[in-house]
Amino acid sequence: MKKEYYSKLKDSLYIYRWWFVCGIIAVLIFDSSNLAIPWALKIAIESLKNPTSSAHGVSYYAFIIVILACSGFLFRLISRYFLFGASRYMEYDLRRDIFGHLLRLSPKGFSKFRIGDLISRASNDLNTIKMFIGFGILTIISTCFTYIVALCAMFSLSPRLTLLSLIPLPLIVLVVKKVTPKMYSISRETQDMLGEISNISQETVSGIQTIKAFVQEEKNYRRFIDYNKSYYSMRLKLVKYMGLIFPLMGMLSGVGTLIVLWQGGAMVINKEITLGDFVAFNTYLGMLIWPSIALGWIFTLIQRGLASFARVCEVFDEIPTITDDESENDSAILSGDIEIKDLTFSYGSPSDDSGNEPGRNVIDGVSLTIKEGETLVIVGPTGSGKTTLAKLITRLIEVPEGAVYIDGKDITKVPVASLRKSIGYIPQEGFIFHNSIRENIGYGLDNGNGGMNPDMLAKAAEIADFLKDIEGFPDGMETRVGERGVTLSGGQRQRLTLARMLVCDPNILILDDSLSSVDTHTERNIMENLRDILKKKTSIVITHRISPLKYADRIAVIDNGKLAELGTHGELMQKRGTYFKLYTRQALTEEMEEL
Repeated sequence: MKKEYYSKLKDSLYIYRWWFVCGIIAVLIFDSSNLAIPWALKIAIESLKNPTSSAHGVSYYAFIIVILACSGFLFRLISRYFLFGASRYMEYDLRRDIFGHLLRLSPKGFSKFRIGDLISRASNDLNTIKMFIGFGILTIISTCFTYIVALCAMFSLSPRLTLLSLIPLPLIVLVVKKVTPKMYSISRETQDMLGEISNISQETVSGIQTIKAFVQEEKNYRRFIDYNKSYYSMRLKLVKYMGLIFPLMGMLSGVGTLIVLWQGGAMVINKEITLGDFVAFNTYLGMLIWPSIALGWIFTLIQRGLASFARVCEVFDEIPTITDDESENDSAILSGDIEIKDLTFSYGSPSDDSGNEPGRNVIDGVSLTIKEGETLVIVGPTGSGKTTLAKLITRLIEVPEGAVYIDGKDITKVPVASLRKSIGYIPQEGFIFHNSIRENIGYGLDNGNGGMNPDMLAKAAEIADFLKDIEGFPDGMETRVGERGVTLSGGQRQRLTLARMLVCDPNILILDDSLSSVDTHTERNIMENLRDILKKKTSIVITHRISPLKYADRIAVIDNGKLAELGTHGELMQKRGTYFKLYTRQALTEEMEEL
């Protein structure tokens, strides 16, 4: 694990330092109570041998042992409350921070991770970290303290027996040193493979219709089985190491016990030590057997925990690139004067954060002014850069500084939240949440739950020509649409996302081919409903159809990333250039569709 990750782990632990301090103190008291019992037992046995010379009877020492046992039980609970509580708080903090970090990441940050792998890091890895922090720290502290105190007590009872019992110790150290690096490597590979399995599962569920349409069920099944077998093999390898180290630790501890019984029995017979000393010594030695065995489990847990923490830190290493300028705190909503100055953009350029491979200029020297209240329709061949231009204006892709201005302000200096609240952007494939229609339409409002005036919902749905569809559903606005709107048609999903944008009432509208899945008749109805709204707002309509063109104040033709033509419909038709060809071709296509 990288050194900086250890620093992050230290910082995370420091936040709950008092929880750990209280938990560790409780662990020490719990272990001290347990470690005092063998000594009390030794005195009790010796009091039986000479009852007249003993200051207290056996019942007194029995009472002391009961008190120590009860004390150990109480502080055992307290130690787990603080240490396990701290680990769960840390898990909560990390999960919260990961989710918040993901919301701030730009597309480039997401491109380095697959969805299933991200889910695995935010769930399985955090659970492993929780175990490592909670149970791991408790066991480490308890084991170390028990070893130190028990060995000191054993040495005071019989230095010779203590040295004999430590004969297996060098072998234990050697085993740990050899196995630990391998276990970390296997643990890391295992967690990575689990992320791949999660990703395949997520892709299969999301793309099940495509899988079935291309009859690829068997192919996907074999792919999953291959990854599952690899994960199984890695887990089995890890289990083999665990299966080796646990019995080995127990066997080495047993060798020490066997030596003590052999030599200690002779020492009692020869009266070199008392029976009480022998019983206490063996009790202490017995208390070391479980910590010795647990050492293998502890080192496994530590390596798995460190591997998982490294995977989580890799997510935090991705720095959000689209951020607010610290010098700008103006949160005013923008009104809509847009000016684009010699905008050039290519995927893979310094300003690009989309995660795409480097290539040609997608936007090449575009300069354009859109006045407040104007409707600009953008047309052009597929792949000409229209969608990229829309995303640059909304800063869904980072725009070069000084290239796009709204209301005279460089949008890289405008707070991102203020910019996006001013713009209503609807992509061709808008995302539908697994909620009711009401919640989806009201998603963009500040309350985020659709709890607004029902008339607002109905009005927005009516403008989007979606109200009649809603009224046809059994539960109306409360109809749940399934994940990604699976119960809706493509056209219904597009009209729902349009209604969602209309409810927010932004000053700038950007419709990116957002009615491509509705029929031409429905599109005309929607554009007619939008007529009055478009007159009051700055609007950019990207389309391949001709019906929105009559609502345009001007039309821009984007071809190979360049602004090829700009003007009114009549002006561009007279030029008989790119626009003329696109228009006549599309008009013919739509006429044939209506036949």
